[in-house]
Amino acid sequence: MTYCCIVAISLCWYGCSSQKTEYQAKDSNSTPVLEPFAENNGEYPPDSIYSGPFFKANYEYPESVASKVYPWEKITAGQPISQENASDYIMSIREYIKDAMKVMINEPKKWPSSKFRKDWYNMAWSAQAYDTTQWEGLETIYGTMTGQVLKNDIFKDYGFEGPMQNHALVYYNDVASQTLNELWKSNDESGFYPEYTTKAAQFKQNAIIIKAAGTTATQEDWDLMQGAGTFPIYREMAFGPMKDKGPILQELAWIQFDIIIKDTIAAPETGWVFSTFIYDKKSEGKTTFDRLELLGVSWGNDPGQLDTTKSLSETYLNPNAPEYYKANIGYGNRLSGPIDVAMVGGIKADGKPDSVFVLNENGKASGGKSYLHFRASACMSCHGTATFPPQNDFYPSPKQNLVYTDTLYNTESKGWENYYQNRAGTEIMPALDGKQKSIMALDYDLFMQFALNNSRLGGNYNKKPEKPAGYKELHHEKYPALYMPRSK
Repeated sequence: MTYCCIVAISLCWYGCSSQKTEYQAKDSNSTPVLEPFAENNGEYPPDSIYSGPFFKANYEYPESVASKVYPWEKITAGQPISQENASDYIMSIREYIKDAMKVMINEPKKWPSSKFRKDWYNMAWSAQAYDTTQWEGLETIYGTMTGQVLKNDIFKDYGFEGPMQNHALVYYNDVASQTLNELWKSNDESGFYPEYTTKAAQFKQNAIIIKAAGTTATQEDWDLMQGAGTFPIYREMAFGPMKDKGPILQELAWIQFDIIIKDTIAAPETGWVFSTFIYDKKSEGKTTFDRLELLGVSWGNDPGQLDTTKSLSETYLNPNAPEYYKANIGYGNRLSGPIDVAMVGGIKADGKPDSVFVLNENGKASGGKSYLHFRASACMSCHGTATFPPQNDFYPSPKQNLVYTDTLYNTESKGWENYYQNRAGTEIMPALDGKQKSIMALDYDLFMQFALNNSRLGGNYNKKPEKPAGYKELHHEKYPALYMPRSK
């Protein structure tokens, strides 16, 4: 497709509300029409409460991208990054993408028709909602996915006591989207016949993925969000009097912005550099994007430094970051953003405690202990579990609940160490019970894991195109779509 055609499509994406249908309760007995490249989850707000632009996903993945010299390559100069230059490195990437990101964060109504929108792409098999996998799709206004509900007491020392939920959007740059094209379209343009191989899931050098998240705790609820820009979404409430009453129009405050980049020079052991920026009301920045200040950078799991009294060498934390980050920072001060839930346990939205049980050093319940709060995760340890089919919990747990757990390995155990290793994106994280279910390593991309899980719904779907010649299909009974637990 020519550049001019792409621009024309990008300008038409969101403005047409005449074809929308307002939200109706789903019929759980009906068979959904599967659309790997759906626009969104189809739950539109009525015109009486919303008249702005709508989200439409971008799947015009490029097959190739011209090579170029990127500014951060001058900082690495062929060497891995360190705590001394990690900040300069990630700030050069932020500067590179800032023109687009400023519109996305500061001007939500302009983003859909912005000239920058066509350059940021979405994941196939993520837009629709699926009852079978409990995936809620990408909502119709800003394309966010449903995030976690944070416990009532997580930020109590920082001026907020009560539940909050985050909703996040994820975009891939042109380099990253070449991998999405290989994964979803190399066998058939329909998206029903993905390339289920580790090779297809590997990102190319300088692939960039961004995640931007808003919180239901706006400045009316939380002083630390004073001055934070907001954006609208159409979602159900996960707590409070509107819970279970269908989606409502909500305004979220921007709280977190992540830049993730594939860079095997900067991070030769993992291949990835993760970074997080968080909202700082004291920042001198003129806009919300400018006030998203650097929290930290991580390029490894520091496997040799699991003793929390030791300093880290593969994580940099900004000493001037706003202090509320400490509520949810990762295990041993590894990088984790405020909405990333590195802290397991706490007081739930209904006021009940939600404790976590930690096994003893031998992996036995006898001698283990329960904790109301336990710092258990971090960005890279969590994303290092990305495989298909999924076989490890996001947290260091023997239960394989896939997302949320009530039992953790002991921090002195091999189970805990398994989560804090530096692995290449081509390496499947082992399941220590010996039950290896995964056939693909997903190069640290958990969003891809969710999408591949959703794609298994097509395994016994009769309305898909004819199977391409020579395509080796996965056995549906052996590799079914899995239920992914929701936030508790």
